[in-house]
Amino acid sequence: MCPGMSERQQLGRSMRIDLPPQRPRLVLTGKDGELITLSPLEESDRGFLAAGLEELSIESRYSRFGQGVSRLSERELDYLSAVDQRSHVAWGAAVAGEIAGVGRYIVSAPGECAELAITVLDAFQRRGIGIALFRVLATVARHDGLHELCFEAQADNDAVARIMRDFDLATFVAEGAIGARLRLSDLPVDSQAEEIVEVMEKAR
Repeated sequence: MCPGMSERQQLGRSMRIDLPPQRPRLVLTGKDGELITLSPLEESDRGFLAAGLEELSIESRYSRFGQGVSRLSERELDYLSAVDQRSHVAWGAAVAGEIAGVGRYIVSAPGECAELAITVLDAFQRRGIGIALFRVLATVARHDGLHELCFEAQADNDAVARIMRDFDLATFVAEGAIGARLRLSDLPVDSQAEEIVEVMEKAR
């Protein structure tokens, strides 16, 4: 188990973090050259998941969860933080030392499409955070032998909708939700695939 994020404090509409030097991470470039630090989630990040919900607007909470939830239950926090990084893979993203978002996929059964979910805090939306999280998750999924990722979110979930547009995915819309299935073999190999896989393996 790698050491968790060692410091947390609320700073207005952001969450300041310091990653220990030994924690696996990599840096991708977002919009306008902004640097995005990504690291596999650890159980010790549980507090960030709870606090992160408070940083989402009511609209963003509805887009992610389908309802304007005010807090996550202990059971939900257990589920979201106790990831095995095999069938439940999750990464966090930070910009300039502030938590920016989290992405994950879950494989319910061998051979099934892996369910993908990405959440970006309001203050960091439209800055390439969702795309960066998608890149690492898709790369890990393909490395692990998965074939498809499935998206489903509320129709106004900008992070997911932007991924669908950027990768020209065929989508469906039903009862206020959007979704798509992505064959990983249709994606080009990521330019930082080796580094992404190396970081993932260090965290396992």
